[in-house]
Amino acid sequence: MARTRKSSEENTDVGKRQMSDLMSNSADSEKLGFEESLEELESLVEKLERGQMTLDESLGLFERGMKLARICNQKLSKAERKIEILIEENGNLKTETFIEE
Repeated sequence: MARTRKSSEENTDVGKRQMSDLMSNSADSEKLGFEESLEELESLVEKLERGQMTLDESLGLFERGMKLARICNQKLSKAERKIEILIEENGNLKTETFIEE
């Protein structure tokens, strides 16, 4: 029983450090590229799916994941707005919005 308790405490300490590291990176998340944000989000999902964290740790990771998902969504929306087709018409460039089929 003592061994189980110590192992549980060690897992909690590791989880707290991981959560602290992730939350301290929150300011840096705005600087992350789409791929980096998505990769971190996938990593958080894997950790949450393992279910070996306390409720507080899980909530912290969930919050971080929601921020990353929002950032990914914003970057995708911005990229969609930038996608334009350039058409040369009478020597002038004309832009048309990209329409997905």
